[in-house]
Amino acid sequence: MNTLDEWLSYLESMHPTEIDLGLDRIKQVADRLSLFPLAREVIMVAGTNGKGTTCAYIESYASQLGKSSGVYSSPHLIRFNERIRIRNEEVGDQPLLKAFECVEAARKEISLTYFEFTTLAAFWLFKQADLDVAILEVGLGGRLDAVNIVDADVSVVTSIGIDHESWLGSDIDVIGYEKAGIFRSGRPAVFGASDGPASVGAHATQIGAEFYQAGNAYQFDPAEGHWTWSMKNGSSLVGLSYPGFPVQNVAAALCAMATLNWSLNRETANRAVEQVSIRGRMEAFEFNGVEGWLDVAHNPQAAAYLAEQLTHKNLPRKPVAIIGCMSDKDISGVIKQLEFVFDRWLCIDLPIDRALSSSELKDKLINCGQAATAFSDFQQAFEAVAEETRNSPEETRKVVVLGSFFTVAEAISYYER
Repeated sequence: MNTLDEWLSYLESMHPTEIDLGLDRIKQVADRLSLFPLAREVIMVAGTNGKGTTCAYIESYASQLGKSSGVYSSPHLIRFNERIRIRNEEVGDQPLLKAFECVEAARKEISLTYFEFTTLAAFWLFKQADLDVAILEVGLGGRLDAVNIVDADVSVVTSIGIDHESWLGSDIDVIGYEKAGIFRSGRPAVFGASDGPASVGAHATQIGAEFYQAGNAYQFDPAEGHWTWSMKNGSSLVGLSYPGFPVQNVAAALCAMATLNWSLNRETANRAVEQVSIRGRMEAFEFNGVEGWLDVAHNPQAAAYLAEQLTHKNLPRKPVAIIGCMSDKDISGVIKQLEFVFDRWLCIDLPIDRALSSSELKDKLINCGQAATAFSDFQQAFEAVAEETRNSPEETRKVVVLGSFFTVAEAISYYER
């Protein structure tokens, strides 16, 4: 195989199932590759929402301190390369091909899922790069996720909500236990939610982790035009700039870095915020006379934050939503958080087997009392809005694209082609 596309196609068909939770197979291959330690320090981040922004903020802060970093995250929006960043740059195709070849040679008779194989490739690249810090985003759950073969120096659970019900169930305490599976005995374990399930702290106590929970071990408090972060031990940062994503994610990141004795100060913290850029999180766009935002919100927690952000913008008219969703998501919960936000919903089909059809999504919205129309794809829905804007510019409304990473990817692919 000579190209990245050829490799990715091969990996998608290698294992009989897309998801196969468990660590035995991937651990064996990791040992054969002698991957550990990945870096001089390792930070692992799990949670229902906020993982990507937390990782990105830690990466940005590390850069401000002159630390070399590697970030592994998922999923990607447009290019697979987005999942692996080394020294603030997406990995190139040639290094990826070399990593894939090494993992393939090491796995021999062991079958790996797409995610397991690519996780090992990312770890191999980090090992070769001789990094100060590896920042790892957990893909699904925690305890049995492929990333959890690493013993992190500090582990962060950003938030707990209902998501991935097919794999994690709908019991919030069980989900909390699964996420807390990334904690390690004798090492710092940060929980970014002050009101999360007790199972997170209970597991930390059971294994003897050093537990730091928001609202207890550390605080974050709003003030006029800025906010304050403080630790129970007395350290604090005052006059922090608000990020373009939830403050609690920055607060959890600061706590994690404090446990590693990184140098924390207001100036560095604010510069790090300025440098963070995450695609698909309230990302503004303008194309063919249509303006709006892209947001990957796909569960009730993320939808609630999106609703809050749109409310703060004080738009003169309710925006239009273009939405596509996976069938395993809590669609009703998402709609409930946004039922008073949008004027109407344009539902689209997505080129993914597990996606909800546009007609099914439309029916769910109508059953919830929302105005909804089904379209065959993003282009058809977007052009309907663009045509309306051209014919009645005085009726122009903002558009919000949401519901899935895949939905946002369709939008980006359309207007960047």
